[in-house]
Amino acid sequence: MKRTRPRNLLLANLVALVALVAVVATSLPSKSATIFDLLPDGLLTPGYLGFTFEEAGPGIGQLVSTISSNVLRKDKNDIGGMYLCASMDDPECTKGSAINAQLILPPCATAAQRMCVESLSLGSGTGPLEQTLLEREIAGPRTPADPLTGLPAGGGPSLWSAPTITNKAGTKNYGVSVKVMYFQNREGVGTASKRSAPISLQSMRIDVFPVEIIPGDFSPLETYSSVNPDGAPTFGVRAAGESKGIYKDPAWLDSGSYGKAADFADDTRAALTVRMGNEMTGWLYGRLKDIKVEVTPLDNKFNKITIEGAPVAAPGAYGVIKKSELKNYPGIDARVRLGSNDFGYNELVNTPGTRGLGYSPVGNFTDFAAFEPILKTMPGAKAQWLIQSGASANGYQPQVTSQCFNDKSKLLGIVTTNALIYENGAPEFKNGTLNYKVAGLHHLADGVTLTRGTYDLAIRSETARCVYGFSDAPFQASISVVGADGQEQTIATESIREDAKREWLFLSAQNFTFSSPVIKVKLTQEKKLTQNTGESATTAKKIPTKSITCIKGKVVRKVSGSNPKCPAGFKKR
Repeated sequence: MKRTRPRNLLLANLVALVALVAVVATSLPSKSATIFDLLPDGLLTPGYLGFTFEEAGPGIGQLVSTISSNVLRKDKNDIGGMYLCASMDDPECTKGSAINAQLILPPCATAAQRMCVESLSLGSGTGPLEQTLLEREIAGPRTPADPLTGLPAGGGPSLWSAPTITNKAGTKNYGVSVKVMYFQNREGVGTASKRSAPISLQSMRIDVFPVEIIPGDFSPLETYSSVNPDGAPTFGVRAAGESKGIYKDPAWLDSGSYGKAADFADDTRAALTVRMGNEMTGWLYGRLKDIKVEVTPLDNKFNKITIEGAPVAAPGAYGVIKKSELKNYPGIDARVRLGSNDFGYNELVNTPGTRGLGYSPVGNFTDFAAFEPILKTMPGAKAQWLIQSGASANGYQPQVTSQCFNDKSKLLGIVTTNALIYENGAPEFKNGTLNYKVAGLHHLADGVTLTRGTYDLAIRSETARCVYGFSDAPFQASISVVGADGQEQTIATESIREDAKREWLFLSAQNFTFSSPVIKVKLTQEKKLTQNTGESATTAKKIPTKSITCIKGKVVRKVSGSNPKCPAGFKKR
């Protein structure tokens, strides 16, 4: 599990899933499908390039807390490197100017504790949620809090048990990981290092996942310093002691057991509550449906955030081509070259073994379009309960198209979908609609069944009103899905709803197909409040919400509001 400095830009910008065949066979956990399943002789087949697009679940080496001091490369002759720091005060941290902290937030131990996991609740279908019991925090690397900069303490993932909600592995065990990434620029090294420079939160990832606890000869993980073959300092993650156990699909290693990632039972819902600094603002994105969100201030620096929703399965995609035929696919060849220097490209193409590269699904529409002709849907995808924020693994940043989305003081919205490729930020406001782009393969793994998409949007009511210039009167909403050919699809949509406090607005679209549709949400308000109307916000709140079904040929659309009307060209059914 050693971390190595990327040798070229291709590996720096992509998530490398596999290396030489011999290495892959011994170092990666087993999955339900890999690129080698597409090869004539499986793992032993030489001379291929494989490509995968998938939302990887949490795994060992990722769910550990680390602080590192990074020396950036200045030119091609500079080896760069990374130094492992025991704390922000560690002298190792003065050897590089860029400080990166990957922290797993621990479970909350006291009411006064901040930056921690408070609770997990689970339910089935429309039934009530039940509180789970915290079993333990998983042993592993720890990093101390830093009072000077405000960096929180880093711990490990946590194990929770449900009273009655069983997963597909037949257990009532669930893991929680809340990973936050911080950055500090000390602007110099050694005595020029600015120890007290401010830190900034770069990204967050929250995972809730079923686990099966497998006993055996296992040891907790530890971090260690190392050196790359080219002399660059680095660090890695490994099992401590003489761990000899064999594991499959590991979420973590522990003393005497490991957590094997499992799948959610159908119709499971989960609600996670975390205490988070109020610098976590803007937009979240991820893998959920039927979402709810509640944000409660704890003090002037921290919020309690509760996110509820049902996990969704987002099947990945994989494909292979012969290295000798790469130039027959100019689009793929161009993308591989673009992400690599000459040395990296030649190494990939000319080495005899089969090589594979993994691509992040977040915002990666260009790469997906190039590779789509050779891709197949991976079978056996597990459902995921995942919420993220910040830049994606491939550096994609969302395009903010409304000043109303620039508010840095609060959480503005959450966008979730089961689409393979999706944007990681706010929908684009254009021509009167909130537009959100997704992409995916048209069929499931059997090559016959259509892939059906889900999309959920939770947006602060005040943000939606800001975008449209609305008053506090009730909304009407309609959702449409427009395919790459410009044709509107038949979908099933849920009616618009606001929470009891009228702080959040929730919409969803389901049952649409791929490959590259755009989901359009349009809000309308028949009557705006003015001082002359004599109608108060309190009066407006009492107006009931109705839903109607409108049809135009084979297209079916639901519209809701206080006085819903069918769009132009549609008739009420």
